[in-house]
Amino acid sequence: MLEALFGSEIKEKILLYLYTNGEAYPREIANAFKFYLNAVQNHLLNLENAGVLYSKLKGKVRLFGINPRYPFKKELEALLEKTLIFIPEKEKEKFYMKRLRPRRTKKPI
Repeated sequence: MLEALFGSEIKEKILLYLYTNGEAYPREIANAFKFYLNAVQNHLLNLENAGVLYSKLKGKVRLFGINPRYPFKKELEALLEKTLIFIPEKEKEKFYMKRLRPRRTKKPI
């Protein structure tokens, strides 16, 4: 839907995923949409270099989210929210619903 604006379908889906889930790992996004991990990582890094996303290390893995200091954050979120209205319910349920529980963590031995 926003491919023309963002330049690619992958970038659109990444932004929608991050908007609905808050933060995510590259592999998590790639697995959700069946994209190649390298493609997702390249888009995430490009968006981070542009200031749209931030990243932080959590253990050995980099976690990405929408940058709260991005000057057009409100406008971007409004655009993403409006886009979600036009996405079919089945697709929303599969990809863009917020998690009901946090990720599982390994229990100490």
